Amino acid sequence: MTRRASQSDRTRQRRRPQRGRPSEARALLDVTTVAKAFVALLFLVSLVASVQLLRAEGTAVLVRVVATLYVTGLLVVGVFRDVTGTQWWRAAFFGGMVAYGLVEYLRAGGWFNLLFVVAGAAMLVTLALERR
Repeated sequence: MTRRASQSDRTRQRRRPQRGRPSEARALLDVTTVAKAFVALLFLVSLVASVQLLRAEGTAVLVRVVATLYVTGLLVVGVFRDVTGTQWWRAAFFGGMVAYGLVEYLRAGGWFNLLFVVAGAAMLVTLALERR
């Protein structure tokens, strides 16, 4: 006499992790760690570049340095505190994009800097419409 497997037996068999494959939690940890390392490195490079720029050109580039450090610093805070999905963080980050783009556009012109302004402003409008 053969016994039919119950639904819960079949479900348990399907949910068993396969050997040799990392679990989803482990994969998530790896992606999070890589993202944090990348953002920390980005901030470090931004900080070193800002210090060198200030040494070379003096306080004339202070607005540019502040805008750069604001955006990268806010990115570090968002990733390390896991708050990039919150409304306040998004508004602060996209506002920083607009400020950075404006500073760079007024300094050097160029379509790429203008794209930063337009993209940041579009995201701010989208956030405002979501709040309604």
